[in-house]
Amino acid sequence: MYAVETTNLTKIYENRQIATNGVNIGVPQGSIFGLVGPNGAGKSTTLRLLLGLQKPTAGSVRVFGEPMHLASGELRRRVGFLPQGEHFPPDMTPITYLEFVGKLLGVPKSLRKARLSALLHAVDLLGAASTRISNLSTGMTTRLAIAASLINDPELLLWDEPTIGLDPTGRKYAINLMQELKSQGKTMILSTHILPDADQVCDYIGVLNQGKLVFNGSVLEMK
Repeated sequence: MYAVETTNLTKIYENRQIATNGVNIGVPQGSIFGLVGPNGAGKSTTLRLLLGLQKPTAGSVRVFGEPMHLASGELRRRVGFLPQGEHFPPDMTPITYLEFVGKLLGVPKSLRKARLSALLHAVDLLGAASTRISNLSTGMTTRLAIAASLINDPELLLWDEPTIGLDPTGRKYAINLMQELKSQGKTMILSTHILPDADQVCDYIGVLNQGKLVFNGSVLEMK
């Protein structure tokens, strides 16, 4: 069964910019799908369409067999989203921010504290848990964004350029975490323009160029 399936997914903005053009992908449950392409290829728009944050001009999205649209709040709670260049409330701390995100996603209070503590430990932010977010490094804020995408223990993860701005140690950590999440049965769509990252973790690859899917297949087929 596909965790995510799109049919002729198309998004044309008011300025007539074609962000995605008839994209058809199917992501099997428990796999990592790499959405690869240069900046401006339509990767971020595709992720927002998959999450139901934008309405497609044409075509459709199904997540876990159900149609995804703007009103699919319950379906969206089964998804963890890591947007590119996330802007955090500067006066919050990692612990207050994750608590806030957990409340927004409807995580019960009885689960929030234990999950929050485990995630801060997993992303190595326990020592900075009470530090203002504005004082965190780029790598630390990326790790915080990763933790926020996991706070609701999602079945599906949509990560947009998660290794941008990370040093080699941070990138290795992110790659290892993706492999660990896959071993736990999570499904992931990873948007990246860094081919070596996709090569290390992905089972399938979709190559976007100017909004069109120019390749869709296994990593072996791509090679």
